[in-house]
Amino acid sequence: MSEQCKCGQKALDAETIKKWELDHVLYPWQVQKGLNPLIVDRAEGNYFYDINGKQYLDFTSQFVYSNLGHADKRMVKAISDQVARLETASSPFATEPKAKLAKLIADVTPGDISKTYFSTSGAEANEGAVKLARMSTGREKIISRFVGYHGSTYGAMALSNDYRNWACEPSIPSVTRCLGPYCYRCPFGATYPACDLQCAKHVEDVIRFEGEKRVAGFISEPIVGANGIIVPPDGYWQKIREICDKYGVMLILDEVMTGFGRTGKWFACEHWNVVPDIMTMAKGVTSGYVPLGATSMRPHVAAAFENKQWVHGHTYSGHALGMAAGVAAIEIYKEDNMIENAAKMGEYLIDKVRELQDKHPSVGDVRGKGLFVGMELVKNRKTKEPIHDPWIEGPRTPTAKMKVLGKVMQEGVYCLPGQTSVLMMAPPLTVTKAEIDRAIAAFDVALALSDAEVTE
Repeated sequence: MSEQCKCGQKALDAETIKKWELDHVLYPWQVQKGLNPLIVDRAEGNYFYDINGKQYLDFTSQFVYSNLGHADKRMVKAISDQVARLETASSPFATEPKAKLAKLIADVTPGDISKTYFSTSGAEANEGAVKLARMSTGREKIISRFVGYHGSTYGAMALSNDYRNWACEPSIPSVTRCLGPYCYRCPFGATYPACDLQCAKHVEDVIRFEGEKRVAGFISEPIVGANGIIVPPDGYWQKIREICDKYGVMLILDEVMTGFGRTGKWFACEHWNVVPDIMTMAKGVTSGYVPLGATSMRPHVAAAFENKQWVHGHTYSGHALGMAAGVAAIEIYKEDNMIENAAKMGEYLIDKVRELQDKHPSVGDVRGKGLFVGMELVKNRKTKEPIHDPWIEGPRTPTAKMKVLGKVMQEGVYCLPGQTSVLMMAPPLTVTKAEIDRAIAAFDVALALSDAEVTE
């Protein structure tokens, strides 16, 4: 780390950085006692570096958002040029970057999705989606899934389900949940395709039981992210679209993690040729360079607000820096063929992870699409007993999963743990075969730690 920052202020040493943070920062999702955070000094490409100069391969794109890698000069220039011209303007004003980004999103989203409300995070985007569904239909109930995550704000957490939402209960009313597709652990005890998509038919039952004229929307991630990278079987989303149309229920898809090339398509729902009524996004829309959330909708949803007020807003809705970053990111996705690269590298990644499955008895299942791959760790392949069950146990350390990730980190590879026994592999869309090989080699060594806990 340099002795002096470019701003002219003297740089802090490692001891001071850590002390000031631990004294004055409340860390998200952490028990505060005993924290010893890694100090990240800089980043470039698919790597970040600690204050001592050690290099780490960013194999989860931080929190699944650094799709374009770090310090892309085109992104830096776009943001710098915008801040020099117009750093921000309040939401009633029109600006060039906002107009461009809204049009670009309309161009890349599926079907006739054509209008967007901007916020600053995925949680805010999902809160906006709930309001859209309720206000446009005049109904109040929202159905979400038991295994899913939509953000940590109060309303978004009400839509989510894992140990993290316990702190928000009782939460907002009129949210009910249903079971989702999880073929490896089918909640209906069935096997695809003989199951005849009972998981989708179950959603129709819940709509009917809740009162079909009272359900405003059904919200879900097209591929479950933090709770296990769970890919639904083919036909599931087509059936859900059909059910929502039958009962006039808004289909809301949370593409916060899966959007902008992550799964080898612009948006994951395109794998099944399904167009939601409302789509939420964040993370990859700017590749994380500036915080930005977006709630996009089809014309029939937007039409409800032609003659009545859209009673919603945020201070930084349409913030000029976020808009400029979004424009630059989408242009880079196109210019560098990033969506195609994600599909190609994703095939290579999942093949290499399946090779690990063949070698390591603690790897129970491997699944994913594009550069969104999950490796589920189990104690026993026959019983599928997980290494860690967060819905029952809540957080605890050190689990075998965390030991594996700790060992991988020592080898210079960062991978996000997620909330279950699944290791989340979601490198930047710019990842190379050589970088994938490096990560796989680190996991190959580290999985011996979870193999040691296998009971059979």
